[in-house]
Amino acid sequence: MINIGDHNQIPLFDPWSFLGEKCRKKLDESWAGLFQREIFPTLPVRELFPYFSSSNGRPTKDLYTVVGVLILQQAFDLTDEETVDQLAFNMQWHYALNIYTR
Repeated sequence: MINIGDHNQIPLFDPWSFLGEKCRKKLDESWAGLFQREIFPTLPVRELFPYFSSSNGRPTKDLYTVVGVLILQQAFDLTDEETVDQLAFNMQWHYALNIYTR
């Protein structure tokens, strides 16, 4: 089954408000802010629809996150294990992929 988060919907509360002003500004001005604003919303996730059943199987992870992680893995030339570590612990990756605790 297909699961796609609506990343064009503006959250009611700023999910990044826990960051200090300097930290937030630094993220906004880094590659992570550029990725979040310019690349992430335009990822071609709808092209993956034919490969998933709409009624059968386990729900997919958010396709924006999956495609974004694959792009970042290639951009930083990381192994699979290094990519998992970055996704788990790197705040820049969380910011770029708009991953936050909801």
